[in-house]
Amino acid sequence: CGGDMMHQLKDKVAIITGASSGIGVPIAEKLAQHGVHVVLAARRKALLDQVVERILAKGKGKAVAIQTDVTQKEEVDHLIKQAIDRFGHVDIMINNAGVMIPDASIRGGKVEEWDHMIDVNIKGVLYGIHAVLPQMLTRSKGHIINTASVSGLEFSKTGAVYSATKFAVRAISMALEKELARTGV
Repeated sequence: CGGDMMHQLKDKVAIITGASSGIGVPIAEKLAQHGVHVVLAARRKALLDQVVERILAKGKGKAVAIQTDVTQKEEVDHLIKQAIDRFGHVDIMINNAGVMIPDASIRGGKVEEWDHMIDVNIKGVLYGIHAVLPQMLTRSKGHIINTASVSGLEFSKTGAVYSATKFAVRAISMALEKELARTGV
């Protein structure tokens, strides 16, 4: 990112779900490096705290960890409320929490695993959007970023349900773009 981008991001507030591992960690670290105040959310609080410590040690942005299970609407609502209470608003919502369970084929019949992927990968995204959108619409600005996967475009013989959830994330994102046209979000 160039200097202009750094200036545009400085003092913005971003929530990143799934920020305790995977690509959520470098997303949070890179945003904080540009002066963004990051609110990290995931189920594993100890791992979140480690990421917060690393970010704060670099002294570029503020970082807080809020333990959140994105499959629980009340917890996602609490996450957004905590971010707003702490920083006044949310500029960027990154719905990044996701789960892929290997070999959750349809023939395998692992219904509980299917439910878990659907709850995290689809409902978690919808809960995040639902919780943050009202304050973004009121302010007529904000960014919602939903993490999908190449699996939303390409399919494997054992990953039908995972691919379906990531295809759903793409569909939600594309439809939301149309729904929010000319709102500033």
